[in-house]
Formats: sequence, structure tokens, C-alpha cells
Amino acid sequence: MEGNMIRGIKSFISIITTVLLLISTMLGFYGTDGTKNEYKTYKNVILMIGDGMGFNTVEAAKSRYGIDELPMETFPVHSQSKTRSASNKITDSAAGATALSCGVRTYNNAVGVYAFAPFAKKFNTPKSLTELAKENGKAAGVVTTDKTSGATPASFSAHSFIRQFEPDISIEQMHSELDLIWGSKSTTVTKLGCKLGGFQYISSAKEMNALQPGTRSFAQFDMDSFANVTNNNDNPCLADMTKKAIELLNSNENGFFLMVEAAHIDKFSHKNILEGSTAQVIEFNKAIQVAYDFANQDGDTLVLVTADHETGGITYNEETGEYYYTTKKHTGVNVPIYVSANDAGFITGEAYDNYCISTQLARVMGYDKTQFPKTK
Repeated sequence: MEGNMIRGIKSFISIITTVLLLISTMLGFYGTDGTKNEYKTYKNVILMIGDGMGFNTVEAAKSRYGIDELPMETFPVHSQSKTRSASNKITDSAAGATALSCGVRTYNNAVGVYAFAPFAKKFNTPKSLTELAKENGKAAGVVTTDKTSGATPASFSAHSFIRQFEPDISIEQMHSELDLIWGSKSTTVTKLGCKLGGFQYISSAKEMNALQPGTRSFAQFDMDSFANVTNNNDNPCLADMTKKAIELLNSNENGFFLMVEAAHIDKFSHKNILEGSTAQVIEFNKAIQVAYDFANQDGDTLVLVTADHETGGITYNEETGEYYYTTKKHTGVNVPIYVSANDAGFITGEAYDNYCISTQLARVMGYDKTQFPKTK
């Protein structure tokens, strides 16, 4: 009797969620899909997110360092992402990352849940790209310079109706099926919790580099070292983390999905510290180069670089030739998309709704509409 009741509740919630999703699409929350019908499937997909990185953030970094072209700009496809959330024209990192991870737009502060069914977590949540990868026998990992319970990594490894529920997010992460979750220290991640979840707890570059394929790991590194672009306390840089993560995940014969986030572009931009944010863009591109080099050598790996939103409203002053901030908040401007191959369904010059990036990456990995939300 109890089992039938639970199944009935699940079915009811599923029906209601589907109806609400259809309504939301009609209302325009989920936009349209501008990707090509023709695309190649790839064994491996690496999604790289520069938190808060807008077009002018990129230009400011190039200007400051005297660089004509960054590694991500050598990619053959240059597109744009429209970054609104379901609740606001200006998204926060949680809703922005959920669009990129789960292929749906949700309300600001939500992590991996539907906009109209936030409390249905136990019954019906959108699947993330990491979950899809694991369900289909691939390896999956999350790498960030933010704390592991931060909005972006959480959206690829947990589900919560509010991003501030850090203990719940960490518990779900420690009991997830992911192969690796690496980032800065979260006070709610424990060595015991990682062990019970089947993860090896690590906290240094030495321990990271000693990891062997087949070992699931949960890293708690030093936040200040990431922010200051140093290797203090035997802390790895983002490029080293990316390289090692690819090495470990690539041991899976079915392929892998990896999300890599550069979190401090956003953090410095919130403080209007242009020197810091531009330095982080350079560090991010070192990691991008690692991924791109692997993709070119491997021949069956797609790399896509984008941002969840722009932060700071960076603007160029033609009289002084300098870039400057106009706000300490997020803005609603479009952000870049760089794709490492021109056969993945993305078109240069197109502007895509942010959730369409995720739905197309799902297709590129070979998943159909029965496994992942399909855009109209």
C-alpha cells in the first residue's frame, strides 16, 4: 500500500512538472534552440566555465598582458550565450550553472532543480550532464577553484532548492557517483564523509598527483592560493588540476565528462579589482590550453568554453584606452562561447539561450530526448 502511494506521488509530481515545463516554454522562459541539426558525437566532453567572464573581461585581460589572442580564441567556433534565469533577466551563479548543467532555466539561488518544482527533489529533478555521463558508463568529474559546495560545482554534483544549504549540498556530493570533485575547502566536507561515500580525501598537489586511475577522490585545496595564483601549501593550479583530472577520467574506456570552473574571475570582479580578474582569465586560459591540447591529440574530445554570466559591467574608455567597472554586481549582457570543433552543432555568430549549451552537449555525447530535456 505504502509503495503504491509513493509511486502515485512520484507520478503525480512528474506529470505536474512536465505540464509546468511546457507552460514555461510557451511563456518564453526556455527560449529557442539555434544549434545545427547535424553534429558529430564525441566520446569525451570538457565544459569550461569562467565565472563572471564577459567579452570585455577577455579584452581587458588581453590589453593588460599585451596578448593578441588567448588560447580559447583560437577555437574555430565563436558564439554567444544569453544568460538570463527563469526568475530574472540577470542570473546568479546558481541558476546560471543549472542552465549549463541540467539544460533548464531555474530561479536565482536554485541548484539543479526545476523552477516550478523546487521541493520535488526526492521525486523529480533535472538530470545533470555528470549524472547522464555516469548513467551511461562514462566517468565524470567536477574541478573548481571555488569551494566545492559553491554554486557552480554544486549544480553539477547536487540538487538543492537554495544554494545556501551548504551542509545538504556537501552531503549529497560526498554520496554522489562522481569520480572526482576537486576545489577549495568547504567547512561541511569531512574526511569521514568522503570515506563513507567511497572517495579518497586529498588536500595537496602531491596527493593529487599520486592518484591512480580507478580511485575516486574528493579534494579540499586552499582558496587563497587559487585567488593569489600561487602554489602555497603545495596547492595545485587550475591547469595542473585539469591535466590530472583528464588523465584519471580518460582511463574509462567509455569516455568522460568534465566540468572545469575558474571561479575567481567573478570574485575579483565583485570587488572591482581588474588586476585580479584579468590575472584569473590568464590562469583560466592555461587550463584551457591543457584541455585543447588533449582534445587535439585525442581526436574524440570536444572542449567548450563559456561563462555563467558577466560580472562588473566592464566597459572600455576610448579616451583613456582603459577598461573599467561600472557595477559590483552581475549584468545581463551576453557572454562568450568558444567551441573546439565546428562539427558539434554550434555556429559562429549565433546567440544561444544558456540552457541550449547543455542540451546540445548532451546530444553531442549521444543522449536523446528521453534522457535529457530537449529544446523546441
